[in-house]
Amino acid sequence: MEAKTGKILCSTVDPRKANALGPVTVANGVVFAGSTHPKGPIYAINARSGKVMSYETGATVYGGISVSNGCIYVGHGHSLGLGSFFSYTSETSLFAFSIS
Repeated sequence: MEAKTGKILCSTVDPRKANALGPVTVANGVVFAGSTHPKGPIYAINARSGKVMSYETGATVYGGISVSNGCIYVGHGHSLGLGSFFSYTSETSLFAFSIS
């Protein structure tokens, strides 16, 4: 989005047809977002080309993605259950990826 005008410069949908409920993070020309899909992909979208890369974390990603010192950090610990409730998993995870 163009900050001054609010004009949408590009957009994409979640390839798995899920939602992205958390905030997006932008670093080094890459837009990072999570997904509510049960396999929990995180997406890295090249801001110039629109190319989408993804990694499956194994559970939904509701929170934001943090960037520090060339790494991205994604924390999660539950997957979306059937119906309108969450089914918590027995473990939590933290994923860290290099973006250099």
